Amino acid sequence: MRRLLRRKAVTIVAAIISFAAISAAGIVAPASPALASSGDMCNGYGYHYCADTSSLSYGSYLFLTIPGSAALFNKVNLNFTCCGGHHVYRLEFAQDTARCIGVPDSSTAVTVRECSGGNSTNVNWAEFPQPGGGVQWYSNSKDMWLASDNHLGHALFVTSGCSGCYLNWFAI
Repeated sequence: MRRLLRRKAVTIVAAIISFAAISAAGIVAPASPALASSGDMCNGYGYHYCADTSSLSYGSYLFLTIPGSAALFNKVNLNFTCCGGHHVYRLEFAQDTARCIGVPDSSTAVTVRECSGGNSTNVNWAEFPQPGGGVQWYSNSKDMWLASDNHLGHALFVTSGCSGCYLNWFAI
């Protein structure tokens, strides 16, 4: 028992010394962006399911799947702000950058849309960073938030507010 405790103490001391050396040398990993290039986009709470689609055909619905099997997305800065100074992005599919996450005019369902349309195809999303990490995505053209109900296989949607829906998104 004493030998086990001594090994654990040595391991803890070595970890502290390593961390102190890394900090002193200025080697600190930068914080990752909320949605880095070619990253999953997953619910921040609940089961942490991720956005995916069964097809990159225009109009295909986005739904929740398990992490690691989801589509990869690129967060593309459009170099303008809206909604109180929040940066606006396109959320492109890494597999085909002509296709983005968007919402048809007459619907609240999130689908694969043509990226080049911007606000006219509802593919521009304002990023609202959250205090606990992650972001909320706001569609200015729809005046709604990207959301899910945190159930595996269920479709993503936009909402102006809801009870029991998930609005926070993280990259994994």
